[in-house]
Amino acid sequence: MKRLAAIVLAIGMVFGSVALRNSLDNSTQAQTATGGDSSFRLTCAVELADVCNALAATQPNLIVMIEEAGTTADQLTLLPDGTDPGFDAWLTVGPWAEIVQDNRSFTENGGVILGTASRVLGSSSAQIVTSKSAQTELEAACGGAITWKCLGENQSLPQPQSIGMASPNTGAGLAVLADATNSFFGNSSYSASDFEGAAFIGWFEQLTKKSRESNLGEQTVLERAVAAAGTFTTVGALSTEVESLKTASSKFNSVPAPKDAPDQPVIAQVRLVPAAGITAQDALDQVNSDALTQLLAESNWNTSDQDSRSNMPAAGVLQVLRDMWDS
Repeated sequence: MKRLAAIVLAIGMVFGSVALRNSLDNSTQAQTATGGDSSFRLTCAVELADVCNALAATQPNLIVMIEEAGTTADQLTLLPDGTDPGFDAWLTVGPWAEIVQDNRSFTENGGVILGTASRVLGSSSAQIVTSKSAQTELEAACGGAITWKCLGENQSLPQPQSIGMASPNTGAGLAVLADATNSFFGNSSYSASDFEGAAFIGWFEQLTKKSRESNLGEQTVLERAVAAAGTFTTVGALSTEVESLKTASSKFNSVPAPKDAPDQPVIAQVRLVPAAGITAQDALDQVNSDALTQLLAESNWNTSDQDSRSNMPAAGVLQVLRDMWDS
């Protein structure tokens, strides 16, 4: 019931923007599948903005819109069956298509509006990144291995400890929050009902409080930690960002996932999700899959080994984590 109420509440907040977006998009809707207008509308998660803008620079027919994945997902949840989603394909980081379909099952819009997602095009692991100055003390307080479970429940950690996590409205933030929650439970097989325990609620509040209250603007938590010393001493980030932000290496270290945690780290996976009626292969052809793969690799996404599991919990569980973050 809590989840259904949250989805109903979201309708009032985003229905207006959905209507406006559809009124604009319907006038320029691509007709790729029927041989009409050759333009192809690509909505991209914010983590992939540089990749998508680079694609568009060499492909005049590509119309790119950058948007947080959670915003796109919430709008898609509310669309009536058969409505144009406002894009021909959606390049996402994480299982957002599954979240959309699961959320739609709690509304009157149970029909499919998205096609089958492509193969995994790139991946990046969720990581804990901590300041070098605090690392030794943190390891001692956590018994030798810094984990999200320890960071959220250990009151003897060196002070002041400022933990930064991106909003799970983004693919990177969702992956990090899932990684942290896996750490708390020791696996990824938990259900949303497990979040009702006092121990988890206390841990979640301790871990996310400062991040939920912070206004980062367009910065990521890692960028803020590097730019403003002391703002965050320990943050969650994807490995692609850690590798891209070279200046972080002099101040921060990535913490390896514990060897005894089978469902860590969480792997954020890039997929191309077509609108219903368009195949994944057609969508890949439209955006030039070879160019996309090259741009992902240049942005430090792993494009070579895509056989590993994501270690993500179920779509419905991820949505409840998003609801908890916003509550």
